[in-house]
Order: sequence, then C-alpha cells, then structure tokens
Amino acid sequence: EEEEFKLLSAAWELLGSEEKRRQYDSLDYFNDALPTAFRPRADDPGRFFRVFGPVFARQAKFSVARPVPSVGDDETPLEEVQRFYAFWTRFRSWRDFSLLAEYDTAEAEDREERRWMQRQNKNEVERLKRSEMRRLMSAVELAQENDPRLHRAREERAAERELQRRRKEEALAAEKRAKAEAAEQARAAEAAAAAAAA
Repeated sequence: EEEEFKLLSAAWELLGSEEKRRQYDSLDYFNDALPTAFRPRADDPGRFFRVFGPVFARQAKFSVARPVPSVGDDETPLEEVQRFYAFWTRFRSWRDFSLLAEYDTAEAEDREERRWMQRQNKNEVERLKRSEMRRLMSAVELAQENDPRLHRAREERAAERELQRRRKEEALAAEKRAKAEAAEQARAAEAAAAAAAA
C-alpha cells in the first residue's frame, strides 16, 4: 500500500507540474519519424499528402503557436500553402529534453559541482533541441521541394514569364519592322521626289 501511494504521489507530482509534464510529454513514445527522402510518383499524385500530412500532424503537438496549419490537399489555395510553409519554417517548439540530461543535480556534493552539472545539462539539452530543429527543418525543406502545388505554381510562373518574353520579343520585332518599312517608304519618297525634280 505504501508503494502504491508513492507511485500515485509521483504521478500526481508529474501531472501537477506543467514543466515536468512537458518534459515527460516531450519524450513520451510516439512515432517521431521524419522523412529524409521522397520520390514523387506520376501514377500516385496523392502520395505526397499521405506521406507528409501525418508527419506535420504529429509534430504540431509541440508547437508554441496555435492553431497549427495542416498540409491540406491538392486543391488547397496557393496562399494557404505558402502560409503553411511560412509557419513551419518559423516553427517554435516547446519540446523539452531536460529528462535526457546526463547529470542529476541532486547527486552533487556541493554548490560548485551542482552549477557545473547544470551548465553541462543545459549545453546538452540545447544541443538536443538544435539537433531536433535541424531534423524538422530538413523535413520541411524536403516537403517544400516535393510539394506538387508549389511545382505547379513554379511551372505556371515560368510559363507566364516565357509568354511575356515572347510578347516582348514580338513587340520589338514588330517595332523593328515598322521602322524598317517607314525608312523604306522615306527612301522611296526621296527617290520619287528626286526623280520628279530631275
């Protein structure tokens, strides 16, 4: 009975403290896999959304900002897609890796040792957080590179630029032709005037 009470007390202490609950939730088992490669398939256009949708949905629970935008689908407007990637490239996580710290400061023999342990733990936690953010940003970049909606938008912009370039070239060519015709007419008029004067 005393053991059960100790376990319940420990659980209550964990759940009652926001900081400790976040530390536990940060490491609680869940599918933390992030894709490191992606090959789109022409025969399966929805594959991108099936691969990346769940990835961002799982990571959303660690977001400081709410609401967290979803990947959407193939029909999502480009403005929403751009907002989605803007959100994830500026993503701030509350995830806390303090429970992975190497040293237990309660075991320190004196204040100097405790401070040293705290510095070492802080450095390790910051390293883990940076590593996690690099891993997440790599997944965001991979998604951006392979997002079919962004590919379509790039192709449309390229086609529009090409159309504008062709129109400009055609306008320049027409202007050149008009100038050449005007010069030819001026020469013909001069020749006719010279012939009439002679």
